Amino acid sequence: MIERLLIRNYLIIKDAEIGFSKGFNILTGETGAGKSIILDALALILGERADFSLIRKDADKLVVEGHFEFDAKDTAISLLKTLLPEDCINGGSVIIRRELLKKGSGRSFINDYPVNISDLKKFGDAAIDIHSQNEHQSLLSKETHIRILDGFAGNDSLTKAYSESYARLSDLIREYEGLVLRKDEFIRRRSFVEFELKEINNLNPQPGEDEELENELKKMENSEVISVAVNNSISLLYENEQSILAGIDQAVKELRKVMAFDAEFGKITEELLNCEVLIKECSATLMSYREGLDFDPGRINEVRERLSAISRMIKKHGMNVSGLIEKGKELERELNIADNYDYELQKALERVRTEYAEVMDLAGKLSKVRKKAAKDLEKGINSVLSETGLESAEFKVEIEAIKELISSEFAGGGNVLRPRTDGTDDIEFLVKINKGADFSPLRKSASGGEVSRIMLAIKTVLSGKDDVGILVFDEIDAGISGRIAQKVGKLMKNLSKSRQIICITHLPQIAAMSDTHFRVSKKDVAGGTIADIEILSESEKITEVAKLISGENITESASRSAKELISGI
Repeated sequence: MIERLLIRNYLIIKDAEIGFSKGFNILTGETGAGKSIILDALALILGERADFSLIRKDADKLVVEGHFEFDAKDTAISLLKTLLPEDCINGGSVIIRRELLKKGSGRSFINDYPVNISDLKKFGDAAIDIHSQNEHQSLLSKETHIRILDGFAGNDSLTKAYSESYARLSDLIREYEGLVLRKDEFIRRRSFVEFELKEINNLNPQPGEDEELENELKKMENSEVISVAVNNSISLLYENEQSILAGIDQAVKELRKVMAFDAEFGKITEELLNCEVLIKECSATLMSYREGLDFDPGRINEVRERLSAISRMIKKHGMNVSGLIEKGKELERELNIADNYDYELQKALERVRTEYAEVMDLAGKLSKVRKKAAKDLEKGINSVLSETGLESAEFKVEIEAIKELISSEFAGGGNVLRPRTDGTDDIEFLVKINKGADFSPLRKSASGGEVSRIMLAIKTVLSGKDDVGILVFDEIDAGISGRIAQKVGKLMKNLSKSRQIICITHLPQIAAMSDTHFRVSKKDVAGGTIADIEILSESEKITEVAKLISGENITESASRSAKELISGI
């Protein structure tokens, strides 16, 4: 949910902080008071296009900041993990800020980490559905239609398996096509590849070898200093008559004489004996090291020559030892392809065919499940549409096989479908608003208000099956009133039990259903006009609903009707 929205210097909104609640949030107010500006500001932090003329004339910077809270398992948070560094993820808490400067530049942040506008839009698509005149309407996108249908069908495991198989197929096709395109290159490069491979194999570099040799050389070149230091240390710790160990032994003997007089001496003695054990262990380690000191001048030259050879190869190829080892493997693969081109090409093609068959099998299963789910989705949505004031409207899911074909050799012959990232189905939501009309794409046949109500119907049917947890409606009451308005209000009220709903309305029947009611008004101040946004108490809510019924002059009848609407929820 969105917990807070902060808006500064956005047209007539000078400085506002709106604390939204769970459930059903309603905004009302006179036309031009700034209600839609609030939703536009929300859309701005979700990646909508910026217009620098929105900045107040008396300000240099516009700032919009949204504070969100999600379940840590929500899709929005999973997406965020792909956009931000791990240390910028704070459970389900997300703060988005966007700044526009009058000089024509802007900045965007998620959890104080700089992001680009496309990242904001990706996050917004996963987190919120906004339905307004400046639409952030995922429902108009065919990509959303297939996602909605899969969500309704519960296809998560099947779509995941398909996506993984499709990704493997794409990689295998690229590999095969690369072999086809590079045939002449393999032949032309063969001698050069063989030469470079022989050069690397003759060197035979080992992982981490250069670091190990450099450490060994450093020890050998400083052998005299090391030997003196080790011998002196052993003498001081252990071998000398005046060694530290001898001193500790003597101290222990002295303290044992007086242990009977004070228990503290016993503790000190025990600590000294522990020190004695540690010193003996250190001395043993140093003596073992001394026995291994064997600095052969011949070995020094051998190490220097080996390091020099490795260094020359690193410089020649511009990579470290690990890179040389990997390059050797790549050259070996390329040489093998050059020597066995037809065989390797056939093997690559067989891998493509095997994976293509798997992709098409999963696509067929997906299509079968989608077609069955489409009938149930149509039935559910059509049963709700009449309650939204679209009595004559009818909803339909059109599923057709994609028409694009793939190279027949990938499927073993014949013209076959080219799968897409989401299957082989072309899915689109169709609607006819009036009886006798033909079905046509939703994006072409429905107004903003109608799209909002269709989305409300879809979300009602999908309740619990998708995880876009914030729904925002601006035009949902366009063209309805009375009984239908009450039904729409009840649908949103019920939906708000599992979603956060934010709605701008002019209808008392919808406003009466709110859990939290905001009033937006204009106020004249020195220097111009500003928007004032306030949360209403229960009594203020009754007054505001009454105004929606009778206008500014509230009648006794309007007040009574307002109370009845609110109490009748």
